[in-house]
Amino acid sequence: MADPRRNARVRTNADRAYELQPVRSRAVRLIGMVSWIGAAAAASAGATWWLLPHEAPQCPVISPDALSRELSETQLRLEQERAARATLQTAADAAQASVSKLQTELLFLRNHRVTSR
Repeated sequence: MADPRRNARVRTNADRAYELQPVRSRAVRLIGMVSWIGAAAAASAGATWWLLPHEAPQCPVISPDALSRELSETQLRLEQERAARATLQTAADAAQASVSKLQTELLFLRNHRVTSR
């Protein structure tokens, strides 16, 4: 059975609408999130520094004489390839002219054979 001796304080507390209030303020929560993000970034940077090699790869030292010799050899090979391509193109052009001439003769002979019958 209900207690008939309700005082004023009980009535006001029972009738009030309650909402959850955050324990910490927004500023404190924001600072906490930013500090966690900073800590995670620092930890990942530290792990990256720890795992990756610290020495930068270096190119081998080549003397200028060796470089100039290699350059002259490469230029010579390039000129030889250009000459070979030019010779090959000349031979291909001559072969194409010969094929064209033979096709013309073949067409003439076919037409001549058909008309002579």
